[in-house]
Amino acid sequence: MMNTTVSAGVQRWQQRFKEDALIALDAALVGRMSLGQYDRARPAEALVQMLLPTDLPLADTAMQTWLKQHLSKPMPDDLSPKRYADALVEAFRTIHLLPLPNTSNWCMERPAELRAWLRNFTLDSSRDPEAALLVMLAHGQNDRRLLFTWMDVIRRGRPVEHVRHALLGLRKMPADDNGVVERGLPKALLRGLLDYGETLVKAGDKKGKPWLEEVDFLAAVYPMSPEKWGRCFRDVLQARDVSKDVHNWLDSRFRVTVNKQDKTPAKGFIEPPHGKNDLEPLLLRMQKDFAGTRSALIALFDKHRRYAQDSGDSYYLVRSFCSAGEKLLKHDPQWARELAHEAVRWEPSNHHSWSLLARALEAEGDWRRAEAVYWNARRRFPHDVQRHNQLGHALLLHGQEELGETVFRQATQLFPNDPFAWSELGHSLRVTGRYESAVAVYKEAQQMGFNRNPIIANALTDTLLDLNDVVRAETALQWAEQIMPDDDRNQRMLSQIQRRFSQAKNGTPMPSKKLLPPKETISGNLRDLADITGTDLSHAVPLGKARLLRWQGADGLAKARTELNALHDGSAKLIEEGLIVSAEQGWQAAFEYFDNCWENYAGDGALRVHRLRAQHRAGETVDWSRERTQYPDLLPVIYTEENNRPPNYQFHLPESELSEEQKQQLWFSGLVDNESLRDWVEEDFLTARQVA
Repeated sequence: MMNTTVSAGVQRWQQRFKEDALIALDAALVGRMSLGQYDRARPAEALVQMLLPTDLPLADTAMQTWLKQHLSKPMPDDLSPKRYADALVEAFRTIHLLPLPNTSNWCMERPAELRAWLRNFTLDSSRDPEAALLVMLAHGQNDRRLLFTWMDVIRRGRPVEHVRHALLGLRKMPADDNGVVERGLPKALLRGLLDYGETLVKAGDKKGKPWLEEVDFLAAVYPMSPEKWGRCFRDVLQARDVSKDVHNWLDSRFRVTVNKQDKTPAKGFIEPPHGKNDLEPLLLRMQKDFAGTRSALIALFDKHRRYAQDSGDSYYLVRSFCSAGEKLLKHDPQWARELAHEAVRWEPSNHHSWSLLARALEAEGDWRRAEAVYWNARRRFPHDVQRHNQLGHALLLHGQEELGETVFRQATQLFPNDPFAWSELGHSLRVTGRYESAVAVYKEAQQMGFNRNPIIANALTDTLLDLNDVVRAETALQWAEQIMPDDDRNQRMLSQIQRRFSQAKNGTPMPSKKLLPPKETISGNLRDLADITGTDLSHAVPLGKARLLRWQGADGLAKARTELNALHDGSAKLIEEGLIVSAEQGWQAAFEYFDNCWENYAGDGALRVHRLRAQHRAGETVDWSRERTQYPDLLPVIYTEENNRPPNYQFHLPESELSEEQKQQLWFSGLVDNESLRDWVEEDFLTARQVA
C-alpha cells in the first residue's frame, strides 16, 4: 500500500504514469527519472509503493508491452550493460511482487524464448535476469506446464542458483493442471533432485557437497523422519535407479539401499511404463495393421505422458517416442513429428529427438522447417557425425548440391574415421556427374583405412559402372565380393551391382539411379518451434550457411555476407560477421569489430570469448579470469587459447553414460591439436554451447 506522505518526485512519476504508462514504467525500471522518496529503493519495491490498486490493470498492460518491445532485441543504445541487466531483473521482480496476471501468463507461455533472450544480458549472480525470471515463474505457476523448464534447468546443473530456483519451482508446482495444491513431498521434486545429482557425478563431483546441501535444506522444509525420507526416495528409485555415487550420497543421509526381499512397491510408488515390453509388439503389429494398432499406441503414449508428468521422469517417454516415431515416419509423419517435438521438449540435449523431428518434418513435405532443424542440430551437436551426414544428405536431395558437398568435405576432415562421411561425399559428386572425382574420393577412403568397408567397395564399383569402365569395375567388384559380409542387406546390394556389371559387360549398361526430389508441399511456421529452441529458428539456416561458405575460403566470403544480411540482429550474427572480418582483414580488425559491439549482448559468453580470442590472436595480452569464472562450459576454448594446447579430459564413464557436453569436450580435445582444424573446432564448440 502506498505511503500517505507523497513526495514531489513520486507525484511527478504518478502523473507521468497517467499520461503514458509505458514511458513511466520504462523510466522507473531504467532510472530515467527521479522517484522522489523511493530513489534509494529498488525499482520493483518503489513500484509496489507508488502504484494504486486501480493502476494495476494499466501497469499490467504496460509491463507486457515493455517486455514485448525488448524481447529478442539487443541492449538499447542509451543504456549500459549494468543498467540494462538491472532493469530486466527489476521487471521480473515487479511481476513477482505485483498482481500482473496477463504479463505473468504471457511469461508462462514462453519460458524457453525468454530464457534464451535474457541470458544474453546476465553479468553475474547479482545481475542475472534469467534468475529473476525463474523466481517469478516459480511463484506464479498455476498448472504443471513448467515441468519441462524446471527439469531442463536442473539437468544443466549450473549455475547452482538456477538449480535452486528450479527446485523451488518443483516444490511450488501444483499437483495438476487445475491448480490443486500439492500435498506432501512431490515425486517430481525427488526426481529432479536425483537428476541434479547425476549431473554433478558426470561433471566429476565425487563428494556431492552442493547436492547434499539441497537435500539438507529440503529435509528442513519437509520435516520427516529419516526412515520416511528413505522410503520416499526408494519409491522413486524403484522406477529408475541412479549411479553408485548418488546412492552413496543418499545413504549418507537416509537409508535407501535395501535387500532384494525388501523391494516391494510402496503405496506412493508410481509405476513406469514398461518400455520395450509394451511398445515393440505394437510396433510389429503396426507394420501390418496401422489403423487397428493406432488406438493401442495412443493409450500407451498417454500412459507415458501421465507417468512423466506425475514423476518428472522423462527417460521412458523420450526413448519410446523416438522408437515409435522412427516406425511412424512412413505411416504418419505428422504423428512422428508430434512425438519428436514432445521428446525434444522433455530432453533438449537428446540428438536423436532432433534428428527424428527434422526427418518427420521433411517427410510431411515441410522442407522450410525441416531445413532449419537440420541446421540447428548440426550447430548444436557438432561432435556427432550423423548430424553432418543427415544435413548434407538432405541438402543434396533438395537441390543444394554444392552446399551438401561442402558439408561432406568438412565431415571427412572432422571425422576422418567415419566411412559414411566418405561414402556420402563420393555420392554427392556422383549425383552431379563428377564420376572421376567420386572414384578418387572412394580410393582415398580405402587408403584411409576403409579398404574392407562394404559401403565404400560397393560405391566404388557402382561409380566405375557409371563411367562404363568395365575393366576397373570388374577389379573393384572382385574385391567387393571378397570382403562383403554374409548378411541379407549387404548381399542384396552386392547382387544389384553384379547384375548391373553383367549388363555393362554385355554392352547394355544400366543407367545409375537418379535422386528423386522429395515433396515440398507445405511451409510451416518456424515460431511453432520456439518452445523447444527459444527462437523461431529463422536464423538457423543463414547462420549455418554463412559458417559453411566461410569454410570454402575467399570465394565463399561474399556469399556468407549475403546470408548474414538477411538476418535480424543477434549475438550469433555478430560472431559470424566478426569471423568474416578476421578472414578478410586479420585478427586485429576482428578484435576492433568485436570490441565495438560486444556490449550489445554483454552476457553472451560465446561472444565475449570470441572478442578475447580475437584480441589474443592479434598478439595482445588477454585477461581471461572473468570468462573462466562466469562461463565454465566454455573452458575448453579458453584453456586452449591460453596454453596453446587443449585440456586433457578423462571421464571414467562408459561412452553411453557421457553427457552431450562431455562428448563435445572429448571431440574438441581430440581435434583441436590439428592446426588446420583448430579454428573450426573452436568455433563449432562455442556455437554449440551458445545454442544449447
